[in-house]
Amino acid sequence: MNVLNTFLITTAVLFPFGWVIYRLIRYPAKAWGEESPLSIKVVYEVTKREYFTRFDFLFLIFFVPMNVLGLYACLFVLLPAIQVYWQGIIAAGGLAVFTYTLWWCVRLFQLESQYWLITKGKTITLDPTDQSIEITTEDETVRITADYLDKIEKHYPGLSSGKMVAGYAYFIFQLKNGQPVYLNDNRSFLPYVMEAYFKTVPIRRVPHKIPWIIAP
Repeated sequence: MNVLNTFLITTAVLFPFGWVIYRLIRYPAKAWGEESPLSIKVVYEVTKREYFTRFDFLFLIFFVPMNVLGLYACLFVLLPAIQVYWQGIIAAGGLAVFTYTLWWCVRLFQLESQYWLITKGKTITLDPTDQSIEITTEDETVRITADYLDKIEKHYPGLSSGKMVAGYAYFIFQLKNGQPVYLNDNRSFLPYVMEAYFKTVPIRRVPHKIPWIIAP
């Protein structure tokens, strides 16, 4: 093994590990430290490119053709080749697993569509000066402080939920004028912001088996 190969292998092994360590070191500063919305104003917007190039979404896209291929193999390779009963059991089991998994993929795409609707085109400003969240869209700008809130609801996967929906959660800010404002819980520092900015506002936590977005 030459020096170049050794360097490439070492880099391939150490780079992901180093990246994880870096993120772990940076997380406290971003979540509750000197670079967090608890200390400075933070402005963010989730673009279409950023949203649909997330690892979990790309994995979902990759997972679909793999299951289609497995379903095809069960229907057109394993089933026609059955000669003894245990081969039929294997084929039927594979057919059931791949069908169930594809059904889940469809459900997850539906979830992604719902969550994108409450994410796209929104610029979020978190300001510790007056402890406000400002949500700006093409149509309106809503500035939320504790004085203008009746309650906050957090909808999230409950204990009976599977790991496939673990990353889906959202907030509903119920304003005193009756208007609900939806916010995707897609930033790790948002729970810290809720606790710090809205200490006096009742927060209702609503678990779901699948956290579908409740339409306004």
